[in-house]
Amino acid sequence: MSKTRFVFSIAVVALLVATPAMGQLPGFPVFALSAGDADGATSVGAGYGRGLNDQSGKQNAIGVGVLRAMEQVSFGVFGSYLLGQGAADNEAAFAGAVAYHLPVGADGPVGLSLQTGIGWIKLAETVLNVPVGVVISGSTEAGSMTVTPWVMPRVQFTRVGGTARGGAGRAGAAPEGYALSSTETDFGVSGGVGFSTEGGFGFSLALDWLLEQDILVPADNASRIGFSAAVTYRLQ
Repeated sequence: MSKTRFVFSIAVVALLVATPAMGQLPGFPVFALSAGDADGATSVGAGYGRGLNDQSGKQNAIGVGVLRAMEQVSFGVFGSYLLGQGAADNEAAFAGAVAYHLPVGADGPVGLSLQTGIGWIKLAETVLNVPVGVVISGSTEAGSMTVTPWVMPRVQFTRVGGTARGGAGRAGAAPEGYALSSTETDFGVSGGVGFSTEGGFGFSLALDWLLEQDILVPADNASRIGFSAAVTYRLQ
């Protein structure tokens, strides 16, 4: 049986125009890329997610992804559709991720990986999310099914860029068309569990928590929590 452990999940949180998103990009948590065997394997998946608390926005998202899992390096590309609420428009988002699987404990029940990636969405501003984290994963057999729990603490860098409008004539305002941008560093953790069968079918659940810190106004700190569920299939 292949050692591939495909844990693909899609979660969703709100993205206000000038507010950083929850995970790698709106509609996604930061999920773990698992290791594969010597031959490698490609998996596809689709999922649904929703924010769980008021700070998350409680929006819905659907998404798809493709993952290539190998012994030392895994990578994936993903897309999601963030469903708007009220007058808000539906928005598409995209992401890529790569993980390096450390040889420490490679033959044991616990795996260790370093992972990063980038997520992109274009609203009134362009938002880029870059998570950098450490993945701790396990693997156990339950009959004909493999169960793979994982957790990933991370640092997340979010850059929001746009163009000033209507600044002319206002004291201290940026000129019309002047480029504006800001970068924020936050801390978060995601975790989940994946279930896969010998036939290649799988199912996964994930949770994501992000603490968005406002250094100047601590009272504005926001904890965003999201949930996701996904189905996967490992191509033979």
